[in-house]
Amino acid sequence: MNNWKESSEEIFEFKKEKELESPLRSCIEFLQAHKNEFQNDDVPHVLGSGDKVFQISDERIFKLPDCNEPKRIGFVDGGNAPVLKSADFCICLNRVAGALFNENKYEQLSQMPEVIEFYSVTILTRKVSGPVQFVTKLFPREEHHARYLPKMDIVIPLMDTVTFRGKVGFLPKIEKFASIARRFAEWTYGREFIAQEMKEDEIFVRDGSLQTGQAGESILATQLYEKAIETGVIVTGLSKTCRLFTNRGDSLISVIDSLASNKYPKSPWYYHPIYKITRVDNQADLYFVKLHPHSPFPFRFDIYIKQSESMTQKEREHVISNLMNNSKDLSFPGYPHGLIKVDQLSRVAYRELDTHKILLLSEFSDEHHEKYILPRLHSIEAHDLLNKIRKN
Repeated sequence: MNNWKESSEEIFEFKKEKELESPLRSCIEFLQAHKNEFQNDDVPHVLGSGDKVFQISDERIFKLPDCNEPKRIGFVDGGNAPVLKSADFCICLNRVAGALFNENKYEQLSQMPEVIEFYSVTILTRKVSGPVQFVTKLFPREEHHARYLPKMDIVIPLMDTVTFRGKVGFLPKIEKFASIARRFAEWTYGREFIAQEMKEDEIFVRDGSLQTGQAGESILATQLYEKAIETGVIVTGLSKTCRLFTNRGDSLISVIDSLASNKYPKSPWYYHPIYKITRVDNQADLYFVKLHPHSPFPFRFDIYIKQSESMTQKEREHVISNLMNNSKDLSFPGYPHGLIKVDQLSRVAYRELDTHKILLLSEFSDEHHEKYILPRLHSIEAHDLLNKIRKN
């Protein structure tokens, strides 16, 4: 305890005259004192018990070769936004979209809808003798979209969501459960996308990592992987953000990017291996990639681990170079154009929500709305009203 106190006092010690002089300057001085040069002899922080990490080294950085054999690439992403919400229920509009690119040319889907839409309804409820739990149910907006959605409800006990700090429990915002529903739907839609629209040796890319977070999600991911193995489609995921860090507390991807920028300052590159992961919730072989020589952004890139382990280095490079070949869009060089496309297709704009809100409210009976729904909406609508005042 004393050691912690001494070290914390050392870290947070500031000269009083500088604090009085400028609190902004004090903030910057604190940051500059502790976030400066990267340590190249660092190691990735262990993600879970049993995971193996590899020492950071520029020997793991490889220049990406040109893409001499373009392959068809399929992309899937989803979006959502709340329409009606209270403290104990929420209705959200969700979209999941898919797109195919063949030699960087957009190709219409032949068998399935390009975009599916559904409402997700989350309620906080309790069975007679059971615990309080969040239950999310999915309702397709078009009947034929139902086949692309998970069949089961998503049930998460309240206690699984609470982070305890001392004796105080912090509840998640109920609208966050729509993101879980959307992720579940991305796996089921993606499975059908692979089955109906893709062929052997083609590449499937989902927005985000291949890691799963909720009970039941890994089952849906496994179904997608099984379909990919059956059809010979390579499953990957690209993450716009990466929060992995090193044992010294530095951003892991930033340390690698610093090394790679010195080794290959004018070339796309990839870094591998990073971790050896054997957990059921994370079936990914992790890479870091920079997909354009003029891009400032490196990304985390996952390949389904069973497929990655069966590939040669040349075959892995061929997968990544195909993604590099799709990352030349001038609006965002270094980020796949296919992911830009499905983001645009699946994004739910806030200007749409009022129409959906009117449609949903019109379905309530006047008595039910007045007695039971309106009082619940008032539990959190005051904050939304303040936001509207502020915008005006």
